Amino acid sequence: MKRLALLAPTVALIVACSSNTSLQPGNWEMTTKMTDIELPGQPPAMAAQMKQAMASQAQTQTRCITPQEAANPAGGMMSPSGNAQGCTFSKQTFSGGTIDVVGSCPVPTGGRAETSLTGTYTATEMNARISANITGGPQQMRMSGTLTGRRTGDCPG
Repeated sequence: MKRLALLAPTVALIVACSSNTSLQPGNWEMTTKMTDIELPGQPPAMAAQMKQAMASQAQTQTRCITPQEAANPAGGMMSPSGNAQGCTFSKQTFSGGTIDVVGSCPVPTGGRAETSLTGTYTATEMNARISANITGGPQQMRMSGTLTGRRTGDCPG
């Protein structure tokens, strides 16, 4: 469960940090739901229990995307003081309605999360498949699932 909580911010950052976006600025609600999980080296019963727990759990986050971030998301969010510190991207396609992003970010428990996101978007919605492979640290893990996002209105304040 802790790994899912660690992965959701990474996913949101990959989406928000991708360049060439025509997303509308404003409040965005992003929901991540992992539907498959593999725990190499662990007993099958442990993996089954974790998969069952995750199947009923979606993680939703709300984030304000400013006009500046919408015009150039990487410019304001990839700085050393940003939440994407230590992330690298080998692919960052987020244009023409297509999402194809591949990134690698450190996880607090050690190791890295190699994450890919493929899907489609409009100015106010997005739908994507996500896969993540967490290596290093105390436990290796492979997960896949979905990410949905929608603009919910203007940013508060």
